[in-house]
Amino acid sequence: MKIDYVIKMSVVVLTAVALYTGTVSADAGKPTELNANTIEYSTSSGVITATGNVVMSQESARISGAQAVYNSKTGEGHITGNVVADKGNLHMTSDEVFTQGANMLIANGNVVAHQLDKTVTGSRLEYNTDTDYALMPSGGTIATGDGTITGNRIEAYMQENHFIATGNVHIVSQTRNIDAYSDNANYYGNDSGKVILTGNAVAMQDNNTLRGENLTLYLDDTGQAAVK
Repeated sequence: MKIDYVIKMSVVVLTAVALYTGTVSADAGKPTELNANTIEYSTSSGVITATGNVVMSQESARISGAQAVYNSKTGEGHITGNVVADKGNLHMTSDEVFTQGANMLIANGNVVAHQLDKTVTGSRLEYNTDTDYALMPSGGTIATGDGTITGNRIEAYMQENHFIATGNVHIVSQTRNIDAYSDNANYYGNDSGKVILTGNAVAMQDNNTLRGENLTLYLDDTGQAAVK
């Protein structure tokens, strides 16, 4: 079946968009719309292919790209071509996005994601919408209002404001004039901005330098730093 105009499809497309939003059950009765220049749907394979100016939307959730393919039987989807995704306070752009099941979103290529005061950039972002857990296996940068954390691999527990960086870690706090390096770092944003640096840790502030295998910084309003 091929349709060359704006189309509103029923449960199949609803599921495709709901998988992106990560709320299949909750959004099952909400209106959903898929717009594209060309849409093909195979009832036998369960595959939907949308090409040209693709826009899928459901209430506050919206994702757009040049082409989208979704398999309603496996729950896997793939959107390519200057992808832009928005849901609530999350805004993300990338070259392509994969969905795996009801709660897994994978963005590849020039990924930039904004959520509240946080901006995540990297080549790949794996995000679980249920747990609010994000992984950048190929490295990246997390920027907040206080500064930036960069590493070869980064994990982010967004609800706890907890970040784990591994490999060539670099932390910059412009507001406190702190520049720090280490092999690994644990940042606890809800605990006085505590950062635990391990392995070849160095932290510089003004004309002071701290060195140690284990170095703990408190990036709260007092700007404390302590060696442990």
